[in-house]
Amino acid sequence: MKNKKRTAAVIAIILTMAIAGTLVFTACSSNPAVGFWIVDKVTAGDVVMNEEDAKSIGLNAIGTVKLQKSGNCEVNLLGEDAEGKWSQAEDGTITVTYGEDLTLTGSIGEDGTMTLLDPQGSEYILSK
Repeated sequence: MKNKKRTAAVIAIILTMAIAGTLVFTACSSNPAVGFWIVDKVTAGDVVMNEEDAKSIGLNAIGTVKLQKSGNCEVNLLGEDAEGKWSQAEDGTITVTYGEDLTLTGSIGEDGTMTLLDPQGSEYILSK
């Protein structure tokens, strides 16, 4: 009987260590950029568009950006869908390439929002 209890205790310890190790690994490898982002505001020159403005022209949202752990992404801006790739440099700079060589670059701020810029200077503010 003692051996069965001892074996059960050893199995319980091994399972607990395996679960704890998995949780620690998941927490360490988590990237705050990964996930579904909603464009809250876009500024192009002197023109600013927010969610209310988008709805007034018949859109549900200005856009969305889905960054996947695999490095793939899905971008929807003003109703246009495209797939692409994304990466993050050591300094935190995020680069999203989608469609036919369209690129957005930016970073995540301390407040948790992401700011992306396109080559024409338009600024997109996104939140999760």
